[in-house]
Amino acid sequence: MSESRVAKHTFVYNGERYFRDKSEDIVMCSYGEKEDPLGTKASLNVTDHVERALLKGRVHYVTTADVEWERQAKAEVEADGGLKYFTAAASGTASFSYERAKTAKLKLAKFVIDEGPLQELLNKDAGKARKFLAQEGGDGRIVSTIWVVVEAVIAESFAAAGKSTGAIEAEVLSATKMRLTVKKSGSASGSTTIIWEPGTTFAYLMHKVGKWNKGKTQVDELVIDAKGLN
Repeated sequence: MSESRVAKHTFVYNGERYFRDKSEDIVMCSYGEKEDPLGTKASLNVTDHVERALLKGRVHYVTTADVEWERQAKAEVEADGGLKYFTAAASGTASFSYERAKTAKLKLAKFVIDEGPLQELLNKDAGKARKFLAQEGGDGRIVSTIWVVVEAVIAESFAAAGKSTGAIEAEVLSATKMRLTVKKSGSASGSTTIIWEPGTTFAYLMHKVGKWNKGKTQVDELVIDAKGLN
């Protein structure tokens, strides 16, 4: 099993450190200014979010992390109060807590927009976000990875779908909400659905622009920004 460790400001998985501060404001491709870049509370001050419709076909499920919740400290796990986790019940979400994480054996699911699609998004479609990053300078960031808390049955559905084309359907609900639906394979009927929205992100990772073209009208290079990096 890959290492999974939860701290007040950090989630660590397989050696990679992710941000947790202000995760309640974060959805995929939120962008803004990185606050306290070198401090323990480094986080993103969200300015806006890339339009949900522009993410369709560019974001994919990566993996599911098992967390030994009983080995984590309650105060650390519940640091971002108000977090919701995804359930298989009709309501779709429920309030997250340390005790619930242990008893329900909740898991974390990772979703990513890779550097290539992210660069294409900024250069071709998300002009507002690109212009913000150009004006903000060294502290400008855009979220490229999110972890969400899910029940085991939901994690299994996404893991079964993997990265196969068309396995996960995306539907825009609002400026900050996107519905992801996984259809069951083979002869099985039904589907599994989650809705990304503020308050459902457990941890995140960002990218910054490493190199612009002359005039800062196109991104030539993106650089990953994980917890502990600049």
